[in-house]
Amino acid sequence: MEKGKIAEAAVRLRIATRKACITQSEGRRKGTLSLDAKILFLIREKPLTPNTIIDLLELQKSNLASIANGLEKRGFMERHKLFSRRETAYHITDAGREYIETKLEEIEKSFASFIDDEKEYESAVETLESATRLLSFVENRTQKGNI
Repeated sequence: MEKGKIAEAAVRLRIATRKACITQSEGRRKGTLSLDAKILFLIREKPLTPNTIIDLLELQKSNLASIANGLEKRGFMERHKLFSRRETAYHITDAGREYIETKLEEIEKSFASFIDDEKEYESAVETLESATRLLSFVENRTQKGNI
């Protein structure tokens, strides 16, 4: 096993995924997916607590609070108290869901512009999902102190 190959591949993947998630931002030039969009992406499936989002996106608590306030003002997200009444969870609104779906469609169109074969498309999806599983495995092992 040649040393350094996986580290190099992981760094290349990180750079490539950032470039692949280019979107058109509200009348501005193209940019990478904003933190707003990443948060909405995370909460579109199920509500998440601020601490979970902080861990997933490696944010400072103050940064998340600022972004969350902006998302609430724009009507993209709501905060709801959990059972304990001390903790809240972020819930996506219909407007937030529409916003993130638009961003995902932009990314999808970008890929569609150079992947027109269905087999190639499915292979790309499978490869990205495999890379995600591998990086999640590495992250979990790192958090447990095994790496």
